Amino acid sequence: MKNIHNSAITHSIAAFICGLCLLLILLITSLQAVCYWIPDWWRNEYAKYDTPSNVRGEMSLDDAVHVTEDMLEYCIGRLDTLDDTEATISGVTAPFFTDREKAHLADCRELFLKGIKARVIACLLLAAFIIYIYVHNGKQKTSVLLAKGFLRSLGFVAVLAAVVAVLCVIDFTQVFTVFHHIFFDNDLWILYPDKDNLINIMQEDVFSDAAMWIAGIWLAVSALIAVLCAVVIRKGRYSVKSAVE
Repeated sequence: MKNIHNSAITHSIAAFICGLCLLLILLITSLQAVCYWIPDWWRNEYAKYDTPSNVRGEMSLDDAVHVTEDMLEYCIGRLDTLDDTEATISGVTAPFFTDREKAHLADCRELFLKGIKARVIACLLLAAFIIYIYVHNGKQKTSVLLAKGFLRSLGFVAVLAAVVAVLCVIDFTQVFTVFHHIFFDNDLWILYPDKDNLINIMQEDVFSDAAMWIAGIWLAVSALIAVLCAVVIRKGRYSVKSAVE
């Protein structure tokens, strides 16, 4: 009896880890969707906040979008360097990024690529734990275990996300600063509006909107999966009740 109880706990923990892996996969994919997949997202944001007017000198919306697209391609590994990224500011065409900005973006690139690797690892762990649970429980019970595991992991992460969301509403700048202290081991992320145009196009309002979009996509997909999980659990209970009768 004790062994059965321990096995049930082990399988529940494995299902909970599956849920966490899936939520991580969804989060990284949501981030990628906002940054890369939604057509004209950056152009619309820059137009919304009149970003080109924030740059030192006169710069077109097209150039602001161009340097951002190059930056994003670099961060995902599709560009090897930002040395050739140019923009026309006040009639002068020249390299847009300073050495300090490129050094910081190299750190961003490393962080983003680690996120992509983390998603791959999460996918492998998810598959491994699903197989493990299936081997020990069979198809129907596995579905219910995974559904319960996802709902528990979603509840756990939702509490953490709610805390972060409240902190963002109270003081987004402070949260933004803490984020950089956690993920960067240098001060290259501290840029100056009178010297570095990167901070002038990547405004706090744009970062805030991006965070809201990423969270919105993640929440929408997670909620849909949660509904499906509830259906699976309900059907599982009905099947057990029918078998008993």
